[in-house]
Amino acid sequence: MSSNFTVKRLCEQCGNVFEAKTTVTRFCGKLCNKRNFKQRIRGVKMAAMDEVVKSILDKPSDDLKATEFLSVRLAAKLLGASQKIIYSMIRSGRLKAVNLSKRKTTVYRKEIDNLFALPEIDSTNISLKPEIVECYHMAEAQEKFNISEKALYELIKRNHISKFQAGWYTYVAKSDLDKIFCLTV
Repeated sequence: MSSNFTVKRLCEQCGNVFEAKTTVTRFCGKLCNKRNFKQRIRGVKMAAMDEVVKSILDKPSDDLKATEFLSVRLAAKLLGASQKIIYSMIRSGRLKAVNLSKRKTTVYRKEIDNLFALPEIDSTNISLKPEIVECYHMAEAQEKFNISEKALYELIKRNHISKFQAGWYTYVAKSDLDKIFCLTV
């Protein structure tokens, strides 16, 4: 039996309007039907491959956590950084590594863990801010010791002298600078 009616439908593959002879027709022709079928099969295969790739990518991260010595490539993968960043950290001294040969650099896993360790604060060495009358402001210190601004800042930095700012001026304890210039009172 054939039907005597036609229904206007929208092709699910190409989006064109066509006249269908049944109410369940989904595609405008055989070509669109084949293309849709291949697209569905490809989607199923890709989903399966994505699962395999995801399982492979997740597995090495578990192995990295148990490994004691890492190559630069694995250290970069563990930190989620590039190899250039790891080499830069090695050159700057923030990360210690050993060159086993010309092409093999190894990083100790504990060194990477130490990057994230918080420094311990020695509560006995914490000093309170001295009174302003017991301090030189920077221009006053430059004038008294006859040194340039850059030299004064380098001296403060090199000797780990604390400084603080109050209002417009930056202050340094008189006793600290006097010790450096041997002017102990």
